[in-house]
Amino acid sequence: MLTIRYDSTFDGFLSVVFEIYRQRLDVGDICPDRTAGDAPEDLFLQPFRVETSEESSRRLKRAIVNAAGEDVLLTLKTAYHSEEPGIEMKIFAYLRRLFSGVDKKFARNPASAEMLPLYKIAGSVRHEVGDMLGMVRFSKTSDGTYFSEIEPKYDILEFIIGHFRGRFANQRWAIYDSKRKYGVYYDGHSASEVFIPNLEAVTADASPDVITRLWKEYYDAIAIKERTNPKLLRRCLPVRYWKHLPERQTNVRC
Repeated sequence: MLTIRYDSTFDGFLSVVFEIYRQRLDVGDICPDRTAGDAPEDLFLQPFRVETSEESSRRLKRAIVNAAGEDVLLTLKTAYHSEEPGIEMKIFAYLRRLFSGVDKKFARNPASAEMLPLYKIAGSVRHEVGDMLGMVRFSKTSDGTYFSEIEPKYDILEFIIGHFRGRFANQRWAIYDSKRKYGVYYDGHSASEVFIPNLEAVTADASPDVITRLWKEYYDAIAIKERTNPKLLRRCLPVRYWKHLPERQTNVRC
């Protein structure tokens, strides 16, 4: 029985599933590279690696769409981006039953034992995507690029980029997920993935500017001190987001 390693991407995971079926592999666990070193390897499972294949991923996506539909494929991808421990085996369990052909109604049954937890996880990811659209704050760097640092609970950067491309189509901007050490840079025409070796240098360059001050001034202007409710605030605006919100920082220069 195998522990299969891959490159921590959704296409990489689909390549793993494709190879499981192609080579008839006996799988005990599927582990992304990002978890390497987090826990000791199971001594009873033999390590095995699968490299990402765009062709394999494309073929499996097509098979999922044919069997269950585009919306189910999107649900699986969204749940995958939760990065929840064991999410790969949960998705694989669904796919294994989907392709078994035993139950013709299984593909789109959200209440099945395999799909229900995936729907719930995907729902949590979508909820954070919606929240994050209103929590990205940009500061202007010396070269004119608008820069924002985020640290979402889930790996949602891919799901929010389209929103900002639409809103700031003619601007140069970058959104960087400092928790996962990667970001997206938009040059006014196209977006590309970026990695920043020295994030402190970038954030120091993007010091509080007029946009940052306007956020704080706006927040102060609409705040009603008599109606301050810290418990409600924390429920509607989780504390984990405050680090990158200028209106929640008392040290922003006005």
